[in-house]
Amino acid sequence: MKHENSFNEFLKNHVNLNQSRLDRLERSVNAVRRVLQSNLDGFRKISSQGSYAHGTIIKPVQENDEFDADILVFIKDDHFDPTKYSTDYVWEVYQILKNDDNYKNKLVLNSRCLTIDYANDYHLDVVPCIEHGDEKYICNRENKIYEPTDGDGYKTWLTGKNSITNRNYLKKVVRILKFLRDHKDNFSITSILLTTLLGTLIDNADRKIDQFLDFPDSLRTLSNKLDRFLQSNPQMPRIENPVLPNEDFNRKWNQSKYLDFRQKFHVYNDKINSAFDEKNHDMSVKKWRELFGNEFGILKDSGSKSNAAVVGGATAVFSAPTVAATKPYAKDD
Repeated sequence: MKHENSFNEFLKNHVNLNQSRLDRLERSVNAVRRVLQSNLDGFRKISSQGSYAHGTIIKPVQENDEFDADILVFIKDDHFDPTKYSTDYVWEVYQILKNDDNYKNKLVLNSRCLTIDYANDYHLDVVPCIEHGDEKYICNRENKIYEPTDGDGYKTWLTGKNSITNRNYLKKVVRILKFLRDHKDNFSITSILLTTLLGTLIDNADRKIDQFLDFPDSLRTLSNKLDRFLQSNPQMPRIENPVLPNEDFNRKWNQSKYLDFRQKFHVYNDKINSAFDEKNHDMSVKKWRELFGNEFGILKDSGSKSNAAVVGGATAVFSAPTVAATKPYAKDD
Protein backbone atom coordinates (compact mmCIF):
# COMPACT_ATOMS: atom_id res chain seq x y z
CA MET A 1 0.00 0.00 0.00
CA LYS A 2 1.10 3.54 -0.67
CA HIS A 3 0.31 5.26 2.66
CA GLU A 4 0.69 8.66 1.01
CA ASN A 5 -0.44 10.61 4.09
CA SER A 6 1.96 8.65 6.29
CA PHE A 7 4.82 9.49 3.94
CA ASN A 8 3.89 13.17 3.97
CA GLU A 9 3.89 13.18 7.79
CA PHE A 10 7.11 11.18 7.99
CA LEU A 11 8.90 13.54 5.62
CA LYS A 12 7.66 16.55 7.54
CA ASN A 13 8.47 15.27 11.03
CA HIS A 14 11.53 13.05 10.57
CA VAL A 15 13.25 13.71 7.25
CA ASN A 16 13.00 17.35 6.24
CA LEU A 17 15.26 19.80 8.05
CA ASN A 18 13.10 21.76 10.47
CA GLN A 19 12.47 25.43 9.79
CA SER A 20 14.17 26.65 12.98
CA ARG A 21 17.45 25.08 11.85
CA LEU A 22 17.05 26.49 8.35
CA ASP A 23 16.49 29.93 9.88
CA ARG A 24 19.67 29.62 11.99
CA LEU A 25 21.59 28.54 8.90
CA GLU A 26 20.31 31.56 6.95
CA ARG A 27 21.38 33.90 9.73
CA SER A 28 24.85 32.34 9.77
CA VAL A 29 25.23 32.68 6.01
CA ASN A 30 24.16 36.32 6.14
CA ALA A 31 26.68 37.01 8.92
CA VAL A 32 29.50 35.44 6.88
CA ARG A 33 28.39 37.49 3.89
CA ARG A 34 28.67 40.74 5.84
CA VAL A 35 32.19 39.97 7.09
CA LEU A 36 33.50 38.97 3.66
CA GLN A 37 31.73 41.77 1.83
CA SER A 38 33.52 44.27 4.08
CA ASN A 39 36.97 42.67 4.03
CA LEU A 40 37.52 40.48 0.96
CA ASP A 41 38.92 42.16 -2.16
CA GLY A 42 36.88 41.31 -5.23
CA PHE A 43 33.92 39.96 -3.25
CA ARG A 44 30.94 39.52 -5.57
CA LYS A 45 28.27 37.43 -3.89
CA ILE A 46 27.50 34.27 -1.92
CA SER A 47 25.50 31.39 -3.37
CA SER A 48 24.16 28.30 -1.64
CA GLN A 49 25.45 24.98 -3.01
CA GLY A 50 25.02 21.23 -2.55
CA SER A 51 22.05 19.83 -0.64
CA TYR A 52 21.37 23.27 0.83
CA ALA A 53 20.84 24.73 -2.64
CA HIS A 54 19.22 21.66 -4.18
CA GLY A 55 16.45 21.31 -1.61
CA THR A 56 17.69 17.86 -0.58
CA ILE A 57 19.13 18.70 2.84
CA ILE A 58 17.77 16.47 5.62
CA LYS A 59 17.49 16.44 9.38
CA PRO A 60 20.17 14.38 11.15
CA VAL A 61 18.88 10.95 12.19
CA GLN A 62 20.01 11.60 15.76
CA GLU A 63 18.88 14.92 17.22
CA ASN A 64 22.35 15.71 18.60
CA ASP A 65 24.05 15.06 15.25
CA GLU A 66 25.17 17.91 13.01
CA PHE A 67 24.06 18.64 9.47
CA ASP A 68 26.21 20.40 6.91
CA ALA A 69 25.68 23.08 4.28
CA ASP A 70 27.84 24.55 1.49
CA ILE A 71 28.19 28.05 0.11
CA LEU A 72 30.26 29.47 -2.74
CA VAL A 73 31.96 32.84 -2.24
CA PHE A 74 32.27 34.43 -5.67
CA ILE A 75 35.45 36.49 -6.17
CA LYS A 76 36.42 38.69 -9.10
CA ASP A 77 40.18 38.97 -9.64
CA ASP A 78 41.36 40.74 -12.80
CA HIS A 79 44.82 39.21 -12.40
CA PHE A 80 43.60 35.63 -12.07
CA ASP A 81 45.29 33.05 -14.34
CA PRO A 82 43.66 29.58 -14.17
CA THR A 83 46.86 27.95 -15.50
CA LYS A 84 49.09 29.24 -12.68
CA TYR A 85 48.39 28.56 -9.03
CA SER A 86 49.52 31.90 -7.68
CA THR A 87 46.91 32.79 -5.06
CA ASP A 88 45.46 30.60 -2.31
CA TYR A 89 41.95 32.02 -2.09
CA VAL A 90 40.91 29.50 0.56
CA TRP A 91 43.71 30.77 2.79
CA GLU A 92 42.72 34.40 2.14
CA VAL A 93 39.12 33.79 3.20
CA TYR A 94 40.30 31.74 6.16
CA GLN A 95 42.54 34.57 7.37
CA ILE A 96 39.74 37.13 7.14
CA LEU A 97 37.40 34.99 9.23
CA LYS A 98 40.21 34.02 11.60
CA ASN A 99 40.61 37.71 12.45
CA ASP A 100 36.97 37.94 13.46
CA ASP A 101 36.23 37.02 17.08
CA ASN A 102 33.00 35.29 16.06
CA TYR A 103 34.85 32.73 13.94
CA LYS A 104 38.46 32.41 15.11
CA ASN A 105 37.77 29.33 17.26
CA LYS A 106 35.34 27.68 14.85
CA LEU A 107 37.46 27.29 11.71
CA VAL A 108 38.97 24.24 10.00
CA LEU A 109 41.14 24.69 6.90
CA ASN A 110 40.57 22.10 4.14
CA SER A 111 41.81 21.55 0.60
CA ARG A 112 38.97 23.20 -1.32
CA CYS A 113 37.16 25.05 1.45
CA LEU A 114 37.21 26.19 5.03
CA THR A 115 34.68 24.88 7.51
CA ILE A 116 32.90 26.88 10.19
CA ASP A 117 31.84 24.50 12.96
CA TYR A 118 28.76 25.63 14.85
CA ALA A 119 29.19 23.06 17.63
CA ASN A 120 26.45 20.45 18.13
CA ASP A 121 24.26 21.96 15.42
CA TYR A 122 25.80 22.23 11.94
CA HIS A 123 28.91 23.11 10.02
CA LEU A 124 29.18 25.43 7.06
CA ASP A 125 31.66 24.77 4.24
CA VAL A 126 32.79 28.05 2.65
CA VAL A 127 34.19 27.53 -0.86
CA PRO A 128 35.93 30.44 -2.64
CA CYS A 129 34.98 30.57 -6.33
CA ILE A 130 36.94 32.75 -8.76
CA GLU A 131 35.17 34.20 -11.78
CA HIS A 132 37.18 34.31 -15.01
CA GLY A 133 35.11 35.43 -17.97
CA ASP A 134 32.22 32.97 -18.27
CA GLU A 135 34.10 30.29 -16.34
CA LYS A 136 34.39 29.67 -12.62
CA TYR A 137 37.11 27.93 -10.61
CA ILE A 138 37.73 26.65 -7.11
CA CYS A 139 41.07 26.01 -5.41
CA ASN A 140 42.62 22.63 -4.88
CA ARG A 141 45.23 23.52 -2.26
CA GLU A 142 46.50 19.96 -2.03
CA ASN A 143 47.41 19.69 -5.72
CA LYS A 144 48.07 23.42 -6.21
CA ILE A 145 45.63 23.76 -9.12
CA TYR A 146 42.41 25.59 -9.93
CA GLU A 147 39.49 23.34 -10.84
CA PRO A 148 36.54 24.40 -13.02
CA THR A 149 33.14 24.38 -11.34
CA ASP A 150 29.56 25.27 -12.21
CA GLY A 151 27.35 24.94 -9.16
CA ASP A 152 24.66 27.20 -10.61
CA GLY A 153 24.63 25.16 -13.82
CA TYR A 154 24.10 21.98 -11.80
CA LYS A 155 21.20 23.60 -9.94
CA THR A 156 19.58 24.45 -13.28
CA TRP A 157 20.10 20.86 -14.52
CA LEU A 158 18.56 19.41 -11.35
CA THR A 159 15.61 21.81 -11.51
CA GLY A 160 14.88 20.58 -15.03
CA LYS A 161 15.00 16.93 -13.99
CA ASN A 162 12.88 17.64 -10.92
CA SER A 163 10.20 19.33 -13.04
CA ILE A 164 9.65 16.07 -14.96
CA THR A 165 8.60 14.29 -11.77
CA ASN A 166 6.03 16.92 -10.70
CA ARG A 167 5.71 18.49 -7.25
CA ASN A 168 9.40 18.15 -6.32
CA TYR A 169 9.17 14.36 -6.18
CA LEU A 170 12.75 13.83 -7.36
CA LYS A 171 14.08 16.01 -4.54
CA LYS A 172 11.79 14.33 -2.01
CA VAL A 173 12.96 10.87 -3.11
CA VAL A 174 16.58 12.00 -2.74
CA ARG A 175 15.75 13.09 0.80
CA ILE A 176 14.06 9.82 1.81
CA LEU A 177 16.89 7.73 0.35
CA LYS A 178 19.45 9.88 2.18
CA PHE A 179 17.44 9.21 5.33
CA LEU A 180 17.50 5.48 4.53
CA ARG A 181 21.29 5.67 4.15
CA ASP A 182 21.73 7.44 7.47
CA HIS A 183 19.09 5.37 9.27
CA LYS A 184 20.54 2.02 8.19
CA ASP A 185 24.12 3.27 8.45
CA ASN A 186 25.45 0.28 6.50
CA PHE A 187 26.24 1.63 3.04
CA SER A 188 28.03 4.67 1.69
CA ILE A 189 27.08 7.10 -1.06
CA THR A 190 27.54 10.87 -1.07
CA SER A 191 24.59 13.19 -1.55
CA ILE A 192 25.91 14.53 -4.88
CA LEU A 193 26.41 11.00 -6.23
CA LEU A 194 22.93 9.87 -5.21
CA THR A 195 21.30 13.03 -6.57
CA THR A 196 23.18 12.80 -9.88
CA LEU A 197 22.49 9.07 -10.33
CA LEU A 198 18.75 9.56 -9.83
CA GLY A 199 18.66 12.67 -12.01
CA THR A 200 20.41 11.01 -14.93
CA LEU A 201 17.86 8.16 -14.85
CA ILE A 202 15.05 10.62 -15.64
CA ASP A 203 14.40 11.82 -19.18
CA ASN A 204 11.67 13.69 -21.03
CA ALA A 205 9.90 10.44 -21.96
CA ASP A 206 9.00 10.07 -18.29
CA ARG A 207 6.63 13.04 -18.62
CA LYS A 208 4.22 10.76 -20.52
CA ILE A 209 4.33 7.92 -17.98
CA ASP A 210 2.10 7.85 -14.90
CA GLN A 211 4.92 6.88 -12.56
CA PHE A 212 5.09 10.15 -10.64
CA LEU A 213 1.44 10.54 -9.61
CA ASP A 214 2.33 10.86 -5.93
CA PHE A 215 5.31 10.42 -3.63
CA PRO A 216 5.06 6.62 -3.08
CA ASP A 217 4.76 6.09 -6.86
CA SER A 218 7.80 8.31 -7.37
CA LEU A 219 9.82 6.49 -4.71
CA ARG A 220 9.05 3.11 -6.26
CA THR A 221 9.71 4.35 -9.80
CA LEU A 222 13.08 5.93 -9.02
CA SER A 223 14.14 3.12 -6.71
CA ASN A 224 13.45 0.57 -9.44
CA LYS A 225 15.27 2.67 -12.03
CA LEU A 226 18.29 2.97 -9.76
CA ASP A 227 18.33 -0.73 -8.90
CA ARG A 228 18.15 -1.74 -12.58
CA PHE A 229 21.05 0.58 -13.33
CA LEU A 230 23.13 -0.77 -10.47
CA GLN A 231 22.46 -4.42 -11.27
CA SER A 232 23.40 -3.87 -14.92
CA ASN A 233 26.75 -2.36 -13.83
CA PRO A 234 28.82 -4.75 -11.70
CA GLN A 235 31.81 -2.44 -12.17
CA MET A 236 31.60 1.03 -10.70
CA PRO A 237 30.49 3.39 -13.49
CA ARG A 238 32.03 6.81 -13.87
CA ILE A 239 29.55 9.39 -12.60
CA GLU A 240 30.30 12.76 -14.14
CA ASN A 241 29.02 16.21 -13.41
CA PRO A 242 26.24 16.56 -16.03
CA VAL A 243 27.21 20.18 -16.72
CA LEU A 244 31.00 19.66 -16.45
CA PRO A 245 31.74 16.23 -17.97
CA ASN A 246 35.41 16.34 -16.98
CA GLU A 247 34.48 16.52 -13.28
CA ASP A 248 34.43 13.06 -11.71
CA PHE A 249 31.97 12.65 -8.83
CA ASN A 250 33.43 9.22 -7.94
CA ARG A 251 36.42 10.68 -6.12
CA LYS A 252 35.07 9.66 -2.69
CA TRP A 253 33.87 6.25 -3.90
CA ASN A 254 35.68 3.07 -4.90
CA GLN A 255 34.78 -0.37 -6.26
CA SER A 256 34.37 -1.88 -2.80
CA LYS A 257 32.03 0.86 -1.57
CA TYR A 258 30.13 0.73 -4.85
CA LEU A 259 29.55 -3.03 -4.65
CA ASP A 260 28.40 -2.70 -1.04
CA PHE A 261 25.91 -0.01 -2.03
CA ARG A 262 24.79 -2.04 -5.06
CA GLN A 263 24.13 -5.12 -2.92
CA LYS A 264 22.42 -3.34 -0.04
CA PHE A 265 20.24 -1.18 -2.28
CA HIS A 266 19.05 -4.27 -4.17
CA VAL A 267 17.75 -5.68 -0.88
CA TYR A 268 16.09 -2.40 0.09
CA ASN A 269 14.54 -1.97 -3.35
CA ASP A 270 12.90 -5.39 -2.98
CA LYS A 271 11.54 -4.26 0.38
CA ILE A 272 10.16 -1.05 -1.18
CA ASN A 273 8.32 -3.07 -3.82
CA SER A 274 7.05 -5.55 -1.23
CA ALA A 275 5.72 -2.79 1.05
CA PHE A 276 4.13 -0.99 -1.91
CA ASP A 277 2.40 -4.15 -3.21
CA GLU A 278 1.21 -5.41 0.20
CA LYS A 279 -2.61 -5.16 0.36
CA ASN A 280 -3.00 -5.54 4.12
CA HIS A 281 -2.74 -2.16 5.85
CA ASP A 282 -0.84 -3.22 8.96
CA MET A 283 1.45 -5.62 7.12
CA SER A 284 2.30 -2.86 4.67
CA VAL A 285 3.05 -0.38 7.48
CA LYS A 286 5.30 -2.95 9.14
CA LYS A 287 7.16 -3.51 5.88
CA TRP A 288 7.70 0.24 5.42
CA ARG A 289 8.91 0.34 9.03
CA GLU A 290 11.54 -2.26 8.17
CA LEU A 291 13.00 0.43 5.93
CA PHE A 292 12.36 3.66 7.79
CA GLY A 293 11.80 2.77 11.44
CA ASN A 294 8.85 2.48 13.83
CA GLU A 295 7.84 6.13 13.58
CA PHE A 296 6.44 5.47 10.10
CA GLY A 297 2.66 5.21 9.75
CA ILE A 298 -0.12 4.03 12.06
CA LEU A 299 -1.12 0.44 12.79
CA LYS A 300 -4.89 -0.01 12.75
CA ASP A 301 -4.83 -2.78 15.33
CA SER A 302 -3.21 -0.46 17.91
CA GLY A 303 -4.78 2.78 16.73
CA SER A 304 -1.57 4.70 17.26
CA LYS A 305 2.09 4.86 16.34
CA SER A 306 2.89 2.56 19.29
CA ASN A 307 3.43 -1.19 19.10
CA ALA A 308 1.15 -3.53 21.03
CA ALA A 309 2.01 -6.88 22.59
CA VAL A 310 0.09 -9.38 24.70
CA VAL A 311 1.62 -9.94 28.14
CA GLY A 312 -0.05 -12.37 30.58
CA GLY A 313 -3.35 -12.24 28.74
CA ALA A 314 -3.51 -8.44 28.75
CA THR A 315 -2.48 -6.00 26.08
CA ALA A 316 0.56 -3.96 26.95
CA VAL A 317 1.31 -0.91 24.86
CA PHE A 318 4.78 0.51 24.74
CA SER A 319 5.85 3.54 22.79
CA ALA A 320 7.71 3.12 19.54
CA PRO A 321 11.39 3.97 19.81
CA THR A 322 12.79 7.07 18.23
CA VAL A 323 14.13 6.78 14.70
CA ALA A 324 17.68 5.63 15.27
CA ALA A 325 20.19 3.78 13.12
CA THR A 326 19.37 0.12 12.63
CA LYS A 327 21.06 -2.56 10.59
CA PRO A 328 18.54 -5.34 9.83
CA TYR A 329 20.44 -6.25 6.68
CA ALA A 330 21.98 -9.65 7.48
CA LYS A 331 25.28 -10.61 5.93
CA ASP A 332 23.85 -13.97 4.83
CA ASP A 333 20.70 -12.53 3.19
